[in-house]
Amino acid sequence: MPATRSSSMQPRPQPFPSSDKHISLTDSDSDLPRSPLRPMRQNSAKPRSTARPKKPFLPPPEEIIEISSDEDEETRSTVPQAHVVADFRRQISKLREENVKCKRDLERASKQLKELKEENQTLQALHKPDKATISLDVEQLSDHLDCEICTSRMWTPYILPDCGHTFCQSCLQDWFGTVQAKFLTDHPQNDPQRNAATLGHLNLFIAQNPQVALRPDLLNMISRSLPPQPKYTCPTCRELVRSRPTEAFALKAIVRTIATAAGETSPQKPARSIGAASNPWDGFFPRNLT
Repeated sequence: MPATRSSSMQPRPQPFPSSDKHISLTDSDSDLPRSPLRPMRQNSAKPRSTARPKKPFLPPPEEIIEISSDEDEETRSTVPQAHVVADFRRQISKLREENVKCKRDLERASKQLKELKEENQTLQALHKPDKATISLDVEQLSDHLDCEICTSRMWTPYILPDCGHTFCQSCLQDWFGTVQAKFLTDHPQNDPQRNAATLGHLNLFIAQNPQVALRPDLLNMISRSLPPQPKYTCPTCRELVRSRPTEAFALKAIVRTIATAAGETSPQKPARSIGAASNPWDGFFPRNLT
């Protein structure tokens, strides 16, 4: 039996797992023609590293800071809070500026008020009211100083004793003259001059016989025997006028004083004609029996 030789060559790495079987070569095999060996394909895969993987470096536990979700929410919430705080600060700054401006305006107004008070006191000291002088508004007095008929100044005012209304002399004469003219038209037989003459004789008789004036019954009988007279009334209230108007001297003086102060002048009295009655009311109101 021929001797066998063991192959001293180390096995090459195979792409597939190697088998435990060995191939023995004999002399007979050596006599065969040898063919060139084909190069074996090497495994394209990288050789596996036999080194152990390194563990990551970890710091000591006491130096590790854990960040939880609460801290994330707190971090997110601090952003709007900072914006609100900045807004509040701007508002506070604006309010402070407005406060300073208001204080300045108040000081300025207080100063002006003080100056006005001092000026008012100075004017009051210079212009002291005269207690002897009365200030009146002429427009407010016009209703009391003007005649109700002609709306002019009552330069010669006359008051009606029965009702108290006051009118100009000329206005009353025109008013009574209209009533008298109507009465004479209705009573053409009535003669005012003859009536006046009759009353004059009766008054003379009574003056010569004073005992007659002490007899009211006799006076009433004489009055009923006289001719009828016109019925005069007040232009305002239509009250019956039984006695002669009376001149209002006090009102006359007031009218002239106020008119002079207002720059007005009283009209001149017309000249009295010869034979005219001394009393403006003799033609309307005959003398009463005395």
